Amino acid sequence: MSTSSSTAPAVDQRAFRDVMGHYPTGVVVVTAVVDGAPIGMVVGTFNSVSLDPPLVSFMPMRTSESYAKLRRAASVCINVFAHDQMQACRTLASKDPAKFEKVDWSFSPAGAPAIDGAVAHIHGRIHQEIEAGDHLITLVAVDDLGIARPVTPLLFFQGGYGGFSTTGLAAHVDESLISAVRVAEAARPQLDALARRIGCTAAALVQVGAVDQTIGATSYGSDTDVDERIGVRIPLIPPLGEAAVAWSPEQVETWLGRIHPKDEDRIARQRAAAAAVRAQGYAVSRAAADPEAYAALGEALAEYGMSELTPARDREVRAAIAAADACFGGAVDPAETAADLTSLVVPVLDPSGADRNSGLVLRLANLPQGVDGATALAWVGELQAAADAVRTTLATTAARDHARYTQSGLRTA
Repeated sequence: MSTSSSTAPAVDQRAFRDVMGHYPTGVVVVTAVVDGAPIGMVVGTFNSVSLDPPLVSFMPMRTSESYAKLRRAASVCINVFAHDQMQACRTLASKDPAKFEKVDWSFSPAGAPAIDGAVAHIHGRIHQEIEAGDHLITLVAVDDLGIARPVTPLLFFQGGYGGFSTTGLAAHVDESLISAVRVAEAARPQLDALARRIGCTAAALVQVGAVDQTIGATSYGSDTDVDERIGVRIPLIPPLGEAAVAWSPEQVETWLGRIHPKDEDRIARQRAAAAAVRAQGYAVSRAAADPEAYAALGEALAEYGMSELTPARDREVRAAIAAADACFGGAVDPAETAADLTSLVVPVLDPSGADRNSGLVLRLANLPQGVDGATALAWVGELQAAADAVRTTLATTAARDHARYTQSGLRTA
């Protein structure tokens, strides 16, 4: 049974806006040149409509003065704002007559303004208008389109602008992360001593949830470059992070589940690698095993650590990480005569005495190259002794910091 519009109860406009405000929308600016001047209209009603023929839509208010001009244009460009273009969005949404002088843009091939830094540009022509209450549904026939910058888009939600997080960790620097950094600082004396004696980079990495670590403290030997930033995210994606997860079967399964693409042979190899790390007490990596894959890994980690990734780009980054698995795993052979190690990692076990990770690992990187196996194993021993000392600190002078970190939920058992 249907209800006619004449008998339907009236809907309060404020309630309508409040309820619909709980649904996020993307934000675009539709641009054109009219009477020789650029014009733009910011809307949160952009949608894909049809593949054949290619059609998109946006819904301006019927009383919009900007749209009254825009509809006269021969062609339009729909610019999808990136998450960091909030100011450009606000500028172009204003009534400032000089607003196009305050943002960077260039002419599209069809002659419409294409905003610099946008995620994508969709070029087309207004094809049809459909009346819909106090708005119009404007269909745009797409002539060309392309991704200009593959980052997360700007969203409009509950009256404000924001971004999209693929990791579930929406804020990378907040009060809970402060406790993680404090836990890492408990390792400062050991890191300083290791970096100075070996001539390398020594770092404490802290787990921040099921999917990430962050660099919490770093020390540098006299000849090493300062190349790591506190707070940078490092993904727990195989082959990275064996020492962080190997002491928890549950974490190992979560870790294996992040491999992309899914490959049963690779999953089996990484499960065996985690078991080996737990048995020998340390993890090792060697860039020389696959220099090209290791270089691609470095680029992927830089992108992952400093920006939010789109879901598609996240899959590509995870694939680049997985492809470097030949550089990780194995052990140091005492008979080696010229070991070129990229990193050594050991866990700091829980200060309660339980055989599980505390959420903290110690890592040596930028190590001297071409050493013999005995020297490399001596480094492992020093690193493990340092981890034992940090474990004692977490049980005594840093017990409160570790308890706060554990209670924050950033550490997973």
